[in-house]
Amino acid sequence: MNPFARRFQLVLFSVIALVLVVGPPGTPLRGQGDVPPQILHYADTILYNGKVLTADARFTTAQAVAVRDGRILAVGDNALIQKMAGPNTVRIDLQGGTATPGFIDSHSEGSAEGFHGPMGPYYLPNYASIRCEVVDECLRKTKEWVDKAPAGEWVFVNSIRTNAAYQVNIKMLDQISGDHPLLYNLDNTTGYVNSKALTVLKDYMSDEYVETGIFRDNEGKPTGRIGGAAYGVLTYELLPWPEGQRLENMIQKTATHLKFINRIGVTSLGARQSGLAISILREAQRRGQVPLRIRVGTEFFRLNPRPEAYAKRLGNMMDVGDEWFKIGAATVSSIDSVPLTRKPMQKAETWWAFDPYGQHKWRDMVQEGKDWKKYSDYYNALIAGKYGYNVSDFHIQGDAGIELALEVFDKINQTTPVKGKHYGMVHGLMRPADLAKRLAQYDAVLSMSSEYLFRGKGVEDLATRYGADEVAGMSPVRTVIDSGLRPVMEVTNGAAFRKAPSFAQKYLDEGNLFLEAMELFVTRKNESSGKIWGPSERVTRQEVLKMATAWAASFYGDEKIMGTIEPGKLADLVVLGGDYMTVPEEKISDLPILKVLVGGKITYDRSRDEPGYQETLKKIATQAAQGGVIEY
Repeated sequence: MNPFARRFQLVLFSVIALVLVVGPPGTPLRGQGDVPPQILHYADTILYNGKVLTADARFTTAQAVAVRDGRILAVGDNALIQKMAGPNTVRIDLQGGTATPGFIDSHSEGSAEGFHGPMGPYYLPNYASIRCEVVDECLRKTKEWVDKAPAGEWVFVNSIRTNAAYQVNIKMLDQISGDHPLLYNLDNTTGYVNSKALTVLKDYMSDEYVETGIFRDNEGKPTGRIGGAAYGVLTYELLPWPEGQRLENMIQKTATHLKFINRIGVTSLGARQSGLAISILREAQRRGQVPLRIRVGTEFFRLNPRPEAYAKRLGNMMDVGDEWFKIGAATVSSIDSVPLTRKPMQKAETWWAFDPYGQHKWRDMVQEGKDWKKYSDYYNALIAGKYGYNVSDFHIQGDAGIELALEVFDKINQTTPVKGKHYGMVHGLMRPADLAKRLAQYDAVLSMSSEYLFRGKGVEDLATRYGADEVAGMSPVRTVIDSGLRPVMEVTNGAAFRKAPSFAQKYLDEGNLFLEAMELFVTRKNESSGKIWGPSERVTRQEVLKMATAWAASFYGDEKIMGTIEPGKLADLVVLGGDYMTVPEEKISDLPILKVLVGGKITYDRSRDEPGYQETLKKIATQAAQGGVIEY
């Protein structure tokens, strides 16, 4: 036998022996028993001697987990996993603590400096946020910022939506704005402009979609109010793009922001993002400054006068990207909103209809009498669905909004199947069970918020407006689950890095806002009053962990690669200093986050990193106490 034949024979015998010991290719490592470690590559990292909550379909609990090449290698008992450790393996002793899948924030407010934001482009040098109760106060506060701005520069004033804020007009703004183009913003679909700003739109007024968003009086003269496509063209396309050091500062601030989000256990976040936000996120990630995965709901359909032209130019961009950054959805503007300060409080006869108890944004973004289904984002949503996009992040705060979204689903489904596309909605405040059942027919994904009922005193206003019994049925997570849907959890974390010092300090000091939100869904106890709202809608701690992990992965179609601790999935993990399954429900948020791993790499280690984070917090706290936008 020649040497080549002998070598071939030895290799063949080795392969046969390997298959006999390990099993054929693709055999899972779980349950293989005493696998000789020399047959396998050593694990890069093992976590052992704890409670590993896999969040899989059976909610399996294990003692240990092994990681290699950024993925879960095996899950099992201590004896099995320890055999996979080699001389260079990182060993993490859980010491009886808990390891869970990494938390996934499906609707992360403020995930980049240039993000969508209902309060506008924070990057503009002459940006301000005000509140006013009478018109003269609105104008006086606006003029203060106009007077500070360099000659000819844009001024963007965001006004909290009070009755007075809706009474300004173009003549008033012209009197105080001088040579500055001025946008007096009301929300993320409408605002008021002065004549100087309106001239910026003059080349677009021949477009019927833009024109319907320029409101006029009985004589045909502009009132100053703009909405819909006119607002979209102005804010997305015509406002200045930051450059030079200002853009660099935004990149650095975003990188710091994302590190703090990772610090609370978030390993993947998703949000609707503007083109500027996408550019900032991608650059920070390209530099290696982003310690988590990004999922984008692109906004190019949002308030766009030519959605079909964009779709034809870009094609179907769904799922373009990789495990770190991916376009996971297309988004359109908010369907509704609840103007807590604009309308008088009174009991609602029906649950959360549109005006006077909830703003109908799609209708209100175009001139009265115009076909809002043709000229609003109702139409844009249909176009997005037609071209194969997962239409997600429908901002909905009431049952009427759910009904309208279902109408859109029905229309898209006539030509393009909706089920299986992960169409999603955020906030999830609707109540009746029949709506959940209709959404279940499309396998829609509901992102549920803990903010409205369980944090602060806003729920008292809602109870006055709608009645306590009605409000107790909001955020009906139990009903949604029992209807066959798999809701996910959202955590609002944007205000911490902009304004709202009191909220900022709570988030920054405690650093476990995500665990706190999970606790609130389990207890449904308001943090301020201690009142439990809708105890029948409570969920178990197993279910809320799935909302934050396994089910959350489905919001952007990632359920096959993340969300559970199973062999082959991405090794995104959170290590808690305690037993998540036995700690009292009211103490879930007290569990310290000791480590966060993304792709098998430790991105946050409490003992290693916390001193540096505390120094940053001191800087932020000082700036927050002084008021204004935080710059660090």
